[in-house]
Amino acid sequence: MKILHVFRHPPDGVTRQLVEILSREREATEFPLHITTVDYDHLLHLILTHDQVVSWW
Repeated sequence: MKILHVFRHPPDGVTRQLVEILSREREATEFPLHITTVDYDHLLHLILTHDQVVSWW
């Protein structure tokens, strides 16, 4: 199972721990939205190719 984590802001320590717990025994990918240039086409591709998507707002 593949899981995608989308971050609006850089993750803090608590968020990192939660990401680790949710990602156990899964193929995990992280996508930062807090960078200056966001490739939304790539984000859409990731969303469509992963089984689960978690938005960290």
